[in-house]
Amino acid sequence: MACRLVGIAALLLITKAPAYAVESAPADQVARGEYLTRAANCISCHTRDNGEPFAGGVAFETSFGTLYSTNITPDDEHGIGAWRDEDFLRAMHEGIGREGEHLYPIFPYTDYTQMSRDDVLAIHAYLKTREPIDYQPPANEMTFPFNHRRLLWFWKMINFDEGRFETAPQWDETVARGAYLSEALGHCGQCHTPRTWSQGLDNDHKFAGATQRGWKAFNITSGPDGIGNWSDDELTQYLTTGHVPNKYASAGPMAEVVTDSLRHLRDEDIAAMVAYLRQIPPQPSDVPTIAEVRDMQSQRRQDMTSRAETMKQGEQLFMANCASCHYPDGSGPGGAYSNFEAHSVVRDPQGTNLIRVMLEGIDRQGRDMHVFMPAYRDLLSDEQIAALANYIGYHFGGHEADFSAEDVAAQRN
Repeated sequence: MACRLVGIAALLLITKAPAYAVESAPADQVARGEYLTRAANCISCHTRDNGEPFAGGVAFETSFGTLYSTNITPDDEHGIGAWRDEDFLRAMHEGIGREGEHLYPIFPYTDYTQMSRDDVLAIHAYLKTREPIDYQPPANEMTFPFNHRRLLWFWKMINFDEGRFETAPQWDETVARGAYLSEALGHCGQCHTPRTWSQGLDNDHKFAGATQRGWKAFNITSGPDGIGNWSDDELTQYLTTGHVPNKYASAGPMAEVVTDSLRHLRDEDIAAMVAYLRQIPPQPSDVPTIAEVRDMQSQRRQDMTSRAETMKQGEQLFMANCASCHYPDGSGPGGAYSNFEAHSVVRDPQGTNLIRVMLEGIDRQGRDMHVFMPAYRDLLSDEQIAALANYIGYHFGGHEADFSAEDVAAQRN
């Protein structure tokens, strides 16, 4: 099983926490379960390209092999049709499957363990109403010794604390609600928190940013290197649309989260998540700020003359492929195509997401608009994408971009 981060009339019912619990709106269990399933973004990880919703088969490449998400439709043979409520609860709360096997933590039960019993059962009730899909996902392809699930007990001993969500004394009701949405359901830390040597979450650097599935999830802590200079309105716009002019535009896994989950959430739940993110202690980032980039711009312009030959191919590619939407100076017309230098993707000297977005493109549906950027995987060579990334990173990002064809090939593969 695997999941990541609508509008059904239901508020979250958080049990065992009467100090901040919100009374559920009048809606049946299935409707509430649909909303919670959206909030937990189960569909992104359990729906392969061109596959049926929730039928599984999405491949997750790890350093230990390839894992495939399971079928969670109510099919008796290949899905969860024969699962009892207690089976589903044990999977979500303890990371243990119906046959007593340990589940790989690519399925974020380390976060779902915090969910209330009622919320877990609501999700189960909703999934049982879905159409059964007779589909068996491929078998996992894990290397030795990670193909032995019994060894996961040791990983759990180090990295897993089973137990329901608890509020912090300093949180008011809104922040507590946002914490539950972000941690127990949305599991934001699975992408935005770096990992330890054992591949557990390094919560000493919570939400400081990390690379997952070949994409960089940026720092979302409350300091200036994270979201400290974002207004509440900007954060709300980003979570519901996937972009903020002159700030950031989402792609890759985050675009999936916006499309499949966040844009469907109630306004008060988005506001609660924003309030919670404001409480996350600041962490440093390796991406320069806009002010730092601008300080370097005059020197960069002088250096451009000495690198003119190196930049020439990149500039030609930019004018041919990018300038029509992003403008020759990178300023863009606003919206999803706004000022290049403002975006972390461009300012990141590692260039991870810059290269990835050129290869994969963007196809994101937010509340207000559909955003599309073509993928250049089959249109440009590794050498051309490297030249284009170097030009954009150096000219607009203010850093010493030096990406090679080999760097692009590694991302392509």
